[in-house]
Amino acid sequence: MQISNPIRHLLWRFAEPHSRQFVGGCVLLLSALVLQRIPALVIGVALDALLLNSQTFTLPLVPNSWIPESTPGQTTLVVSVLVGALIGESAFRWYGTLIYEKATLETLHDVRTSAFETAMSLPLLVHQTEDRDLLSVLNDDVDNLEDLFDGARAAVLYSGELISAFAFMILLNWNLALVVALLPITVAFTARYYASVLEPRYDTVRSTVGGLNTRLRDAINGIRTVKALVREEREADRVTGASGEYKRSAWSVLKLRAIYNRVSWLLAAVGVWGLFGLGSYWILTGPPVTFTQSLTAGTLLTFIMYTFSLMDPTRKLAVDVLDKIESGQASSRRIAPLFWHDASAACDDAPELTVTDGHVEYTAVTFSYDDAETPTLDGISLDVPPGDFVGIVGHSGAGKSTLLKLLLRFHEPDTGEVRIDSQPISEHSLESLREHVGYVSQDPFLFPGTVHENIAYANPDASREEVVDSSRRAGAHEFVSDLPESYDTELGERGTTLSGGQRQRLAIARALLADPEILVFDEATSHVDTETEVEIQRQLQAEAGDRTVFAIAHRLSTVRPADQIVVLNDGQITEHGTHEELVKHDGIYATLWAVQTGKFAADATPEAGVSDSEVSR
Repeated sequence: MQISNPIRHLLWRFAEPHSRQFVGGCVLLLSALVLQRIPALVIGVALDALLLNSQTFTLPLVPNSWIPESTPGQTTLVVSVLVGALIGESAFRWYGTLIYEKATLETLHDVRTSAFETAMSLPLLVHQTEDRDLLSVLNDDVDNLEDLFDGARAAVLYSGELISAFAFMILLNWNLALVVALLPITVAFTARYYASVLEPRYDTVRSTVGGLNTRLRDAINGIRTVKALVREEREADRVTGASGEYKRSAWSVLKLRAIYNRVSWLLAAVGVWGLFGLGSYWILTGPPVTFTQSLTAGTLLTFIMYTFSLMDPTRKLAVDVLDKIESGQASSRRIAPLFWHDASAACDDAPELTVTDGHVEYTAVTFSYDDAETPTLDGISLDVPPGDFVGIVGHSGAGKSTLLKLLLRFHEPDTGEVRIDSQPISEHSLESLREHVGYVSQDPFLFPGTVHENIAYANPDASREEVVDSSRRAGAHEFVSDLPESYDTELGERGTTLSGGQRQRLAIARALLADPEILVFDEATSHVDTETEVEIQRQLQAEAGDRTVFAIAHRLSTVRPADQIVVLNDGQITEHGTHEELVKHDGIYATLWAVQTGKFAADATPEAGVSDSEVSR
């Protein structure tokens, strides 16, 4: 789903449910602005009527019968109106700001949580191509989206100030009000040009912020590799370069803002002094040509006060508000693409998959990555009876992991079909599919928390006994028992306090705890020692009696007892059978077996057609 107008999309989807709060807050704030205009009006009237005695005491829109006849009474009325307006303005402004800020926070919360849920629901392929900047979008850009709401509120307030000030000016002297109206119109025309120049610069700023955050995150996450290869200086140079790009883009915005700020200030200053000169001439000589209304000193003072309040919001609309709105728009253009994937990330309302046996079938499955010239998998057909232990072997890049990722629908096949218990998995919900398929990757991820919490991540309601049982079956119980707090030991970020083999065994325990009908091990024993591998092999065989097990293995000893072994080469199944059958076949599997058992070194010759690269594998 392509979003043509990201700002409109985000506002309609997330701000519209809180529209009553936004509108209510704005109404209260605008009411405060009307009350804010009253003191200047009353002061001007008081100057003419009470101090200069140049006219009778009257207030626009107030019946004369309400106005006291005595000077003390009129003075009391002036003071009362000033105090009442101040109190009313403060109350309306406070409560209106509170309502608007609450609506903003709720909207940003909805955007952030919805964006995160969408990101979690995206196909794995999307994460592989877009994930580097995703954290910056979810965190920095969503936070920066607040500028859009702050700018919108400021736009309403400043526009309200302009309109209310101009309305009171018209009540006092519509002739002079028309002259004053030329000032904000002039500033508005210059602001339009300023906005067109500012927009692309803010897009660059948000992009460079994302690049800088990505560079920092990569350097910190890969700190062991950086230190091991003594590349601290290189990473510092790369961060310096990314920070320099951000600095240059931000500086271009600051320079433009400073220039326009001075331009708008100069226009305001010229406007105020011009008004003072014109008003003084008007009072001394009478209305200029084409004007008909007279002007008093009190009215001129009120106009000057209104003009100050008129030009200040005009300048802020042209500089501060445009800055905030352009900054927020730049962030919205980075957030909205997440929701382009809503079609695939939407609530999965497909029927649930029911698995009783664990019978898996691949039928003429072909799959290619977007940037690949040839298919990663080409016409794969495979029938795995319930309870079978299936080993997947082959050289790097043969398509082993991709084959099993299709089973979990991390990717979707280009052609062909994958079925479980005769049900096409593409026609059933992802959630129900993954409830029946356990997965252990080559590089398992552990969350900050205790050992128990990490194993129980697959089933948060599991008891300690169930966690310990799955840990035993994965060969992890012994080393967990030796930890300081046993299953209550805190593992730290990504489980860095454990060895690679220990992390892998905990991941296996986690998969076993979920008790799925199908288990997938993607090089899950590659980081364990030989003794542990033997234990896991024994357990894989035991599990295979109750569930279907797939195991990708670099060590062929892991899959030797498998019911069937599938050999992939260049995306196709080239050999298929038991260990004994494949060794007798004397093909790729037999060569790999000979290399790993040491027979190749004694028997193989260059004429055998096996390259040095195959030996190294």
